[in-house]
Amino acid sequence: MHHSLPPTRRVLTQPQLLALGKRLLAASDRWFSVRVEHVAYAVTKVANGRVSTQDGDRVQFFIVSAYGSGFPLSIDSNQLNDVTLGRVLEMVERAAPPRPPANEIEPDDPDDDQYYTYNAQALPPVALWHDSTAAAMDTARGEVIPALTEQIGKAGLMGATTVGFSARSLLYLYKQGLTSFSEETDSEVTVTARSKTGSASGWSGAADRDWSRVVPADVAARAITLSELSRNPVAFEPGRRVAILGPAAVAQLVFEMASAFEAGCVRLGASPLSDPRRTNGQRTKIGRRVFDPRLTLLSDPADQMGGFPPFFDDFSIEWKVKGYPTPAITWIEGGILKNLAYKVEGAAGLRLTAADVPRSAHMTTVPGTKTATIEEMIANCQEGVYVNRFSDMQLLDDKTMMMTGVTRDGCFLIKNGKIHKPIKNLRFTDSPFFAFNKVLMVGKEERVAFGAPRSTGEYQSRWPRLPVIVPPMMIQDFNFSALCDAI
Repeated sequence: MHHSLPPTRRVLTQPQLLALGKRLLAASDRWFSVRVEHVAYAVTKVANGRVSTQDGDRVQFFIVSAYGSGFPLSIDSNQLNDVTLGRVLEMVERAAPPRPPANEIEPDDPDDDQYYTYNAQALPPVALWHDSTAAAMDTARGEVIPALTEQIGKAGLMGATTVGFSARSLLYLYKQGLTSFSEETDSEVTVTARSKTGSASGWSGAADRDWSRVVPADVAARAITLSELSRNPVAFEPGRRVAILGPAAVAQLVFEMASAFEAGCVRLGASPLSDPRRTNGQRTKIGRRVFDPRLTLLSDPADQMGGFPPFFDDFSIEWKVKGYPTPAITWIEGGILKNLAYKVEGAAGLRLTAADVPRSAHMTTVPGTKTATIEEMIANCQEGVYVNRFSDMQLLDDKTMMMTGVTRDGCFLIKNGKIHKPIKNLRFTDSPFFAFNKVLMVGKEERVAFGAPRSTGEYQSRWPRLPVIVPPMMIQDFNFSALCDAI
């Protein structure tokens, strides 16, 4: 993409996006609002001696008409020079819907005023942009990947490595002059180390909006250690067992939970947070315990570990107003359900603050909770299973959030406070709303990497994925439902 940006930017600045937005709205007085997003991402994966990249640089224009209820105009471009922009402006002008006769123009909905007022609120201050990450997009992969490959090779193992970066800037502009702007960077590195016989595997990862805080060599060292410990696994009888779940395993349970907090689904009885027995019209478990009393789940745009853009879209209000301020919300506090995600219209009627479903998930412990390391959990376990992470996750039932998946890249039998031997992978079938009520010990939270998706098409504006920060846990009676003969 042709534009004048320094190496520490990679995406357009707020003044540049604002200038673009104003030019688009000025193309016709029949346009109501515009959304301009610029995304750059750089992902490299090395596996089985092959190198694959998923790099992109894209600007999207999303323009909404002031008349009618038709679909908005959406234009994507990977070029941003004067010629391309001129063509975009021509398309915008030609696509503007005809102005209806004066006597057919519907008056403004009086309810719109509350939305404009709501949207005009100050956005929470966030710090999601790091020059170190943007600058690393051009150089770090060429340095990090060879070093990781060499580190794995010296251990006598084969490996797969993914190193990825993203930068994003986003602006909403309305004819009333209201704007919402956000910019962010993110980075991930993941390493899988396998024995040359294919009988042992270990995985580790790290993610941070600031690349300077990521230590790739430590990621590879942990993957190598897990792989070496995993040699010659044996079959182990499934059943309800004590399970020590590493942060990556806990994160994969939490990642699937966001939809459970959508107030509409809860009130319809389609969520584990529904309570059809209540007669107060809400039919929710607000005020009731749904997790272990040591656990708290929150989302905060300004969270240093798990921050995210401080506004969200509400598509329940046709196409009119977007970019509502996102408040910091504690969903579950000390195990008690405190809040749900209400759309703007529903929140206004109930005099509540509108919010999207959890845009990031930060699970922590209440003050005063004694936390433990994974090593301490193992030392306090007479018999159980340590799980490094899961794969092939599937949600089976919305009402209970029952899900299934397979242990992966490090699964061990624990006996008498020590790792006894590696075991073959197991399938689990359980719900986090069951598991997080049977916590024996809990650790200190950390952000988890998920690795690059197979295709960036769905996630290209959201990769790496929004932050998930969770602690390791030791859980009673976790349901391992079947053997799974896979590495």
